[in-house]
Amino acid sequence: MLRQVIITLTMNTNDKGLRISADIIGTNNGTDVYKLIKRGDVNKMSFAFTVKSERTEVDKENRIYTRTIIVFDKIYDVAVVDFSVYDGISMQARSKEYFIDLEKDLQEKQRRKRLLLMTYL
Repeated sequence: MLRQVIITLTMNTNDKGLRISADIIGTNNGTDVYKLIKRGDVNKMSFAFTVKSERTEVDKENRIYTRTIIVFDKIYDVAVVDFSVYDGISMQARSKEYFIDLEKDLQEKQRRKRLLLMTYL
């Protein structure tokens, strides 16, 4: 059973859904949870939310109901769990350096585009 861990959490939506970034505190519980995530023992999330806009599709023949959330209204709770209600949720441990390098790569690509545009002008 996972214990409550204090974290700093950042949430953003993108074209794939909700993206969450967490800065886990360096307590025993925080370190244990991070290790479980990094090793892949725990790789699911759960969250409580309300919906502002959604789309539903019903396949009566195959008895499949699909709900697509277009816009979240509010997100109340985010938790690391062993089993998630939502199949499409996944989670991975990444270091801060991974995101710093990713941001540097993005900035370099943007700088190259600006330089390329300047050469055409």
